[in-house]
Amino acid sequence: MTRHTLNKPFTLTGKSLHAGKRTTLTLRPAPENTGIRFRRTDLETELTVAPDHARRATLSTALDLPGGHRIRTIEHLLSACMALGLDDLIAEIDTEELPILDGSAAPICAAIQAAGLVATAAPRPHLRVLAPIEVSTPDDRLLRVEPADTLTFDITLDLAHWGMLRWSGTPLGATYLSEIAPARSFLRLGHGLAQRLKRGQGEPVLRGAWFTNTAPLFRGGILGGARLPAEPVRHRALDLLGDLALLGMPLLGHVTAHRTGHALNLALVQTIMARPDAWVILPS
Repeated sequence: MTRHTLNKPFTLTGKSLHAGKRTTLTLRPAPENTGIRFRRTDLETELTVAPDHARRATLSTALDLPGGHRIRTIEHLLSACMALGLDDLIAEIDTEELPILDGSAAPICAAIQAAGLVATAAPRPHLRVLAPIEVSTPDDRLLRVEPADTLTFDITLDLAHWGMLRWSGTPLGATYLSEIAPARSFLRLGHGLAQRLKRGQGEPVLRGAWFTNTAPLFRGGILGGARLPAEPVRHRALDLLGDLALLGMPLLGHVTAHRTGHALNLALVQTIMARPDAWVILPS
């Protein structure tokens, strides 16, 4: 299996979820072995996705840039790239945060498919887990990866008024496009309002959130209707795949998750990198 890049560039524009600013994202083809490289055109600085550059931001994932800058809310783009096998590209952004679009990865996937992918001669390495690796928290959050020949997820999420939600399967290719990509970032209305009332206190949070770019949870349903059964847990699968892309290569393993989020996802990535005895890199 070889690496792929875009056949041609494309641009997406829209409001960012947290800063609430209009932003433009342009994805361009890149030479083989570039990886996913973000470039902030307003700062003329760039960085390749790697575990050492990643950090958690409130309700999102970010990359630290030189000079104390960052690029925020990268998880939906990374998720789409991982699911569709897009390995090498330049992602240009004109501000700190990527556009949220409709709150899902579906618009990004559609744009990638329309642009098309081109195979390169470079092999596509994978990180294969050899022994179980687990992270957890005292409040019953769990994330574990175990040896497997392919990447599979088994994710559960318990929400008030919803009960236990579950999604399991292979979060790649056609399955991803139909079962995961359309799932939107969900917003608990009370929690979202509380976050928006904190404007001006630290980093911006949910200033751009609206009914058109989130799935607003109300009691046991979604205002405006759900796109998919158990949509919230499917979006957790979307985010998890994007955060695992911080490893810099596809993962081979069975992932079990309960109530996971960006902080725990990043903790798993960091723990994997700290356990070189528990994995091996396969050349392709």
